Amino acid sequence: MLKSKRLFIINKLVALLPTSSCNKLKTRLYRWCGVQIGANCELFSGLQILGNGELVIGDNVFIGTGCLIMVNQGSKVIFEDYSVIGTRSTIITGWHPITPEGPRIVSYEGLTSTIKVGKGAHIGTSATVLPGIQIGEMAHICAGAVVTKDVQAYNRVGGVPARFMRDLRVID
Repeated sequence: MLKSKRLFIINKLVALLPTSSCNKLKTRLYRWCGVQIGANCELFSGLQILGNGELVIGDNVFIGTGCLIMVNQGSKVIFEDYSVIGTRSTIITGWHPITPEGPRIVSYEGLTSTIKVGKGAHIGTSATVLPGIQIGEMAHICAGAVVTKDVQAYNRVGGVPARFMRDLRVID
């Protein structure tokens, strides 16, 4: 379970560290905040982790600079081993229902979900993964894509909303 008050401080501190170094220190700091982090992870500075849900980062995971990971209470984000989260990507686990009745305000009770990024999957620069998405093993999300549906293993998707582009196991 993430500790949001500690995360606030650590997010500010990590932003001051060199972009692509001090990974062991960053790992220790985020573990102190309740993030479960495996071995040999590369966490670039500028990473923002918000919320008080559960965040699990496997071994050899890369998370680029400027990424935003919002893990709402009751939700979970899992990055399996060797996954790559590109620079300025956004991962969001919660949302507020919008209905035709009543006012549309954020103070209404929110909903939570689980996001899972499979082993070796790659999320491109500035991509957005919306709540409840499962990204399969070795899948590839193109830069700038908005993922609104699950992505099967070994598939490449891209666009807004993200659509199937090709099966990566098929060689042209």
